Amino acid sequence: MTTSRPEPGVILAPLKSPGDWDAACATFPNSTAFHRYDFLDTVAPPLNCSFVPLVVLHHGEQVGLAPLLVKKLGPFCTINWVPYPYLGPLVPQELIPATLQALRQEARRRRALNHQQSFSEVNAGREFEGFTTSLDRTFVIPLSGRSDQDLLAAMHTTRRRDIGRAQRSGFEVCAAELGDFALMDAWLGQLYAAQGMPAMYPAGTYARLFGVLKDAPGSIFSVVRLGSKTVAAQIAFSTGRTAFGWQLAADPSYRSKYPIDLLIWHALVRARDNGALEFDLVGAPNEGIALYKSRFGATERHYTVLQKQAKVHAIAMGARSGLVPKFVRGRK
Repeated sequence: MTTSRPEPGVILAPLKSPGDWDAACATFPNSTAFHRYDFLDTVAPPLNCSFVPLVVLHHGEQVGLAPLLVKKLGPFCTINWVPYPYLGPLVPQELIPATLQALRQEARRRRALNHQQSFSEVNAGREFEGFTTSLDRTFVIPLSGRSDQDLLAAMHTTRRRDIGRAQRSGFEVCAAELGDFALMDAWLGQLYAAQGMPAMYPAGTYARLFGVLKDAPGSIFSVVRLGSKTVAAQIAFSTGRTAFGWQLAADPSYRSKYPIDLLIWHALVRARDNGALEFDLVGAPNEGIALYKSRFGATERHYTVLQKQAKVHAIAMGARSGLVPKFVRGRK
């Protein structure tokens, strides 16, 4: 790979050692679980992407990271057009414009039809050359210094009630096993099909992540069982500061008994006990989901999404509508 040169002093270069990636991520408070090297490296193949880990250099000194998930489409590609948020560069705020300029040149060199960069924080009032800027939202539950009673008291009465009902239903929350993720594929496939949408991830993605990451620090794969029957499943990841509830699914015939609420409750307590300061419920693509998540005592938070689309985007994407991530598809 050639080095990208947006302007004197700022360049992108290939990562020399994968072991350096997570250590560099840890120096940025806005780093997320979706910046983890092991997550990106594992999730890329099911999405038909290549993970390209780049470092950002300023006057020869490494100052940040720029993860790319590149999907080839014949002579073209997409960059970071994926079904989850926050995938963008980690650099000091003052170097964001120059880094984005470098990323635009990298996208041009790769002939990208779609190029997206996302930040877990809001860059309020800022415009970035070559990108359209928008804000998306998520809901975050504060954990630091809060007891079980504090967490429950902050919830809407319906959430407390549903957690209590689930606890009395004979459900058991326990560690997932490999076979549970075929069920997760089926449940989520049914859910999206009912909305006329393709599944966000190909079948087998969750099982692949479990096989690679189940023993990695900050990886949580949990299920709810009723006797020997699995009725719900959750995948969560964490950094030192924040835990992220990435995927949740339940057997439709048990959904009304609230096993998902019970999984979220257990994830909150576990994340707090492991030192996380907050729990990000990861996205709110519609008002119904926003209301549901807010009732866990969560605070609405916005984050920045930058997009650049080539003029041939509409033609190319028309044949590949499954590429559009949920948090883009739902935006008006």
